[in-house]
Amino acid sequence: MRAILSPPSETTDVKANIVALHCSLSSGNQWSKLIEACDEYNAVAPDISGYGTDTPCCDPASSRLEIEAEHLAQHLETLAGPIHLVGHSFGGAIAFKIATSGQYACRVRSLTLLEPVLPSILLEQDVDHPLYRYFLHETAHICTPIWFDDKELGLQRFLTFWNGHQCWQSLSEDRKTAMMQRVNKIVADFSAIFGENGVEDAARQLAVPTLLFSGGASPMPTQEIVNRLALVMPSVRHVHLPEAGHMLAITHSDEINPQILQHINAATIF
Repeated sequence: MRAILSPPSETTDVKANIVALHCSLSSGNQWSKLIEACDEYNAVAPDISGYGTDTPCCDPASSRLEIEAEHLAQHLETLAGPIHLVGHSFGGAIAFKIATSGQYACRVRSLTLLEPVLPSILLEQDVDHPLYRYFLHETAHICTPIWFDDKELGLQRFLTFWNGHQCWQSLSEDRKTAMMQRVNKIVADFSAIFGENGVEDAARQLAVPTLLFSGGASPMPTQEIVNRLALVMPSVRHVHLPEAGHMLAITHSDEINPQILQHINAATIF
């Protein structure tokens, strides 16, 4: 009689994991709706360094994406079985880094990126160079006052760049104060994304199914980053939401979360 081989234990005994990474100046709570909908998975949304329950940065400093990924190792090492990565903005850049390098890449089964900030891909085509320079200029405009300890001005410029002038005006004083306690970290976040090279080559070699989201009301550099990734990734689907801004992970969660889970389910079956 022919022997029947059992499938790998990760598909039978251990739940697959969803690891969702938030944007800058946010926390894992950003993904609460997605986590609640993940009954069939072990879903976690750890805090990126400097945010949420992690210790705030005392001073502005530089960083690298590999350092940010290493900070999450303590969470990833507790997970058994395959991993489905979800990341928004800076969290998307970290998710991309984990999926394309390091010890966890072999366990990644799918990738979902919502406007990941990976600006070096804008250097690959001459037509994108003005967008790269614009993004770099805005980054300096945001970070310079933070370096000189004007946290409020840096925070105001940061929120205006990503969300428009109305964002600052709509925040309560308590919310502004809470954000200013974390604002030093965005200097590290920007240095990490601009220091990441080889994004296009890494994207071309990415073998896992990838779902990309972009918003039509987002800054043009981030929209174009998603467009370029969609052109070079081997197994990718790009969903563009014309009315959404950069915070689409939150503002359009009811529309986006079911698509994320469908993508993960399909990758799990495959």
